[in-house]
Amino acid sequence: MGFKERLRDEIEYRGLLVKEVSAAVGISNSTFLSYIDARGVLPNVETAVKIAKYLGVSVEYLVDGNSEEIKNEVSFHSEKMQLNESYEKLSSHDKTILVKIADAMCK
Repeated sequence: MGFKERLRDEIEYRGLLVKEVSAAVGISNSTFLSYIDARGVLPNVETAVKIAKYLGVSVEYLVDGNSEEIKNEVSFHSEKMQLNESYEKLSSHDKTILVKIADAMCK
């Protein structure tokens, strides 16, 4: 398994879309696709670091698969996006209740 397969697997594992990751990293969707399709283009170091941080893994893991993943199994960004998506599905009444619960938990 190489870089493109591990990258593809991490994106799938986290339930992300390629366009989400490419936007978060600041590159075009087509450039990002070149990293995971048959072309198997490797990103420059700066971009690889941004991708790894966003996915919550190390660059070494994406490159060789032998390094341990960063301890946060799901990155902060993914958790925040999931929380926001769930919040948006709530009714106005439930949103109000949830905000009150969150405020109480923070005290």
